[in-house]
Amino acid sequence: MQMMPGCFARNPFARMTRLLGSVQCSREAGSRPGPQQQQKQKPLTMAVVLFPGFELLDVAAPGELLGAVPDVARLFYAAQFPGPIASSCSELAGGTVGPSLVATHRLLQGGSISDAAGGQPFKPDAIFIPGGKGVRGEVSNDFLVDWMREAAHEADVVLTVCTGSWLLGVSGALDGIPATSNKNALRNGHPQKAAPNVLWQLEARWVEHELRRSGGRTTLFITSSGVSAGGDAALALIARRAGMEVARRVAHRAEWSWQEDSSVDPFARDYGL
Repeated sequence: MQMMPGCFARNPFARMTRLLGSVQCSREAGSRPGPQQQQKQKPLTMAVVLFPGFELLDVAAPGELLGAVPDVARLFYAAQFPGPIASSCSELAGGTVGPSLVATHRLLQGGSISDAAGGQPFKPDAIFIPGGKGVRGEVSNDFLVDWMREAAHEADVVLTVCTGSWLLGVSGALDGIPATSNKNALRNGHPQKAAPNVLWQLEARWVEHELRRSGGRTTLFITSSGVSAGGDAALALIARRAGMEVARRVAHRAEWSWQEDSSVDPFARDYGL
C-alpha cells in the first residue's frame, strides 16, 4: 500500500517488531458519510487512549487508515502511564495477550495530554477510545473515566471502537446520545447496565451523532460496533473531513472492504439483537 510521507511519524506500530523481539442533530444508523465537510480543514490532533488489555485490532485498523491521511488527523498514542502497553488478541474468546504498543504521551488531569518527557500540555481536538478485555477493569479507574469525560466535553470529535463506548459511557459523556458497541457485550447487557442513560443502538455498524454545545460549538460522536467495525468508522470520519473520494481511495489502497452504509450490521442477527 502506498503511504503518504510521514504516515507513521508518531505511530508506535513502527516499534512493534523491536518490542516483540524483546518479549441534537444527528446522523445515526442508516446514513452514509456525506460531502458536507469536504472543505480544507486543519488536521485533528487525536489522542489514542491506550490501557492494558486494549484490543489490538480496535487500534490497529483505525490507526492504519487514519495514519494514511495525515491531513485528516495526527495521532498521539497516550496512556495514564506512558511506555509499552500490552494489547489483547480476543483473550475473552480464548485468544492470547497481544504485542505491546508504546504510549508516547501521558494523560493529564483536565483532559489534556503531554509527551512522556513532560512537554507542554495540550488538549486534543479528538479522542479515540478502543475496547478490549481491559475495559472491564478500567471502568473502575476513576482517573481514566474522569479524563475521558473532560476530554470528550472539549473535543471536536470522539471516536470509540467496540467496548470503548461502554468505557466512555461510564463517564457520562454519552448520556442522551445514540451509540453502539460490541454485539456480544450488548447481548449480555453490560454497556446498558453500566451506562443506562445512553441510547444504545443494538443494530448498527457504527453510529454518528453531532451534539450541539453552548456557544454554537459541536462535538461529533462516532461509536462503532465490534473490533473490525472501527475501520469502517474511521473511514466514515475520513469521508466527513476529506470527502468520499479520499476515503474510498484509502480503503482501496488498504484492500479494505468498506461497508459504507452504517445500518448494514450482519453481526447483530448472529447475536440475536
